[in-house]
Amino acid sequence: MKFDDISKTIFIILIFLLLYFSTIFTSGIQKVKDDWPKYRCLPTFMPLAGYLGKDPVANFSYCVGHIQKDMMGFFLEPIQYVLGMVMEMVKWLLERIQFIRVVIDGVRNMATKLFGNVYGMFVNVLVQFQKLIIKTKDTVMKLIGTIVMFIYMIQGAMHTGQSIMKGPIGETMRAICFSENTPIKLKSGEIVKMKDIHLGDILESGIEVYGTLKLKGDKNNPYYQIWSENLKQYIYVTGDHKICPNKKINKDDLNNYIEVKDFKEAEKTDYWDETLYCLITDNHKIPIGEYTFWDWED
Repeated sequence: MKFDDISKTIFIILIFLLLYFSTIFTSGIQKVKDDWPKYRCLPTFMPLAGYLGKDPVANFSYCVGHIQKDMMGFFLEPIQYVLGMVMEMVKWLLERIQFIRVVIDGVRNMATKLFGNVYGMFVNVLVQFQKLIIKTKDTVMKLIGTIVMFIYMIQGAMHTGQSIMKGPIGETMRAICFSENTPIKLKSGEIVKMKDIHLGDILESGIEVYGTLKLKGDKNNPYYQIWSENLKQYIYVTGDHKICPNKKINKDDLNNYIEVKDFKEAEKTDYWDETLYCLITDNHKIPIGEYTFWDWED
């Protein structure tokens, strides 16, 4: 048998195997798609959400939210336990107060029979004592209410922080930044790295720095590189940052800016940093080399 015949035979077998496994894979995917609520939070199928026509970000947020909801009960269990103990103590105190009131009532009845005219003076003493008990009870209940309020405030702050960092705000905060080594030219002509910029520094064209930002990066937010002829090096910036694509258009209008990932001179890289940097300026523009970027407040 010739080598060509053997090669054709192997090729035909591979084609049939590929068709067989693709049929199995397609039927399996259809099963997952038909019963998506059951499989959507399994680590095996979460990456396939986009392939199945689902929103990967929404699906990930949904799964993380359900995990957090289940875990919050566990995290708050010690606080609920302590609160339960406090409520038991208050209940015990109220029972003792009620017992004292019963005893006092019995003493009052006995005093009425024994002392007669002295009863009036004794009643006045009892009234003041009852007022003291009522004020004590009110103070204890206010204290418990304050404790419960702080517990719910802490829980609400935790939920708010988690929602912010996992939601669109957190995504935006991490998406519009530069590399720490991005060169920035000051009005004095000195070129410094972005990580070394300070509040009040004056950039070229007289632009004043109002704020500096230091944010957490991740591998899902890689840099795009743009070659600068003025700097003779690459500018590394995340894909969602805004850049003015044309030097001749109005740079003061945000509508004239596009995202770096849509800029024809930008090339996506595999580079990313754990720490990202950005600036806030008085006119919202950041000049780097011959390019102009919008600042963090876009």
